[in-house]
Amino acid sequence: SSADNDAAAEIKRWLEAQGHSSLFLDFDPAAGIRAGASWEQTLYRHLRQCQAVVALVSPAWLASRWCFAELVQARERGKPVYVVKIAPVDTSALFGDIQHIDLTERREEGLERLRLGLLERGIDPLDAFDWDPARPPYPGLLAFEAQDAAVFFGRGEALARTLEALD
Repeated sequence: SSADNDAAAEIKRWLEAQGHSSLFLDFDPAAGIRAGASWEQTLYRHLRQCQAVVALVSPAWLASRWCFAELVQARERGKPVYVVKIAPVDTSALFGDIQHIDLTERREEGLERLRLGLLERGIDPLDAFDWDPARPPYPGLLAFEAQDAAVFFGRGEALARTLEALD
């Protein structure tokens, strides 16, 4: 919720300190929603592209239909969802099948649980690659280079099966 911008900025700084570099906050002056842009379409695009959604739940978040709708959309798209309680609220009716993280009492323990949860879902900042969105994802007839690592990955298992079949 926009009422929780300070808490969101703080969590973003914490995630950056963990090594995560591709983070989206709608109000971020550099990477957020630009003036004049359709905020709804921008949010949908980022929900399609993201690897996970961290919902910072507070009374303002619970009162917002948009916050809930974003979380439902992320879940429908199969995105990992992290419900993080940042204020004393009852989250028991909110996605009861997801383990919630409570930052209101043992903050450091909760942040560590979030860090480990991201790692367990394969969201490891050490495995991330920065990608220039202006660069085409396919180099044409040129060979892939190190800077193409963000789009040329995930073939290890297929290669292993092929080599096993050849053996």
